[in-house]
Amino acid sequence: MPSGLVIENPSMMHDPAPLAYSQIAIVPAGARMVFVAGQVGGPKKGAFADQVDEAFSAIATAMRAAGGDIADVAKLTVYIVDHDRAKHDALKAAVKAVFGDRLAPTCTIVPLTQCGTDPEQLVEIEAVGILAPLAD
Repeated sequence: MPSGLVIENPSMMHDPAPLAYSQIAIVPAGARMVFVAGQVGGPKKGAFADQVDEAFSAIATAMRAAGGDIADVAKLTVYIVDHDRAKHDALKAAVKAVFGDRLAPTCTIVPLTQCGTDPEQLVEIEAVGILAPLAD
């Protein structure tokens, strides 16, 4: 990652890699931070997995607009309506598809009874990205 972002799972902590998240994201001095607002399933709505895919697509678009890409994401916060094992498994699959073989970002899942004012919205994902410092 050109930003210098380091994502780790220290050996003295639980290994969350099978659950598609990491324990620590180390941000280098001088790096720029990108805060991506919560992204939702948009007009597609429908199945949870489709909404997750669309949210990640929007995050990737936002990161590109900021001068980075999805690999520069250090932290995710995922709000899930009626969180259960099936939704967690769908989220894991999406994270693995989006971030590939590298360690996934740190992540916090927040279960909700409703997300926003739209009862069809099942997930919202916000991200924090790290970009290299601007050249002087």
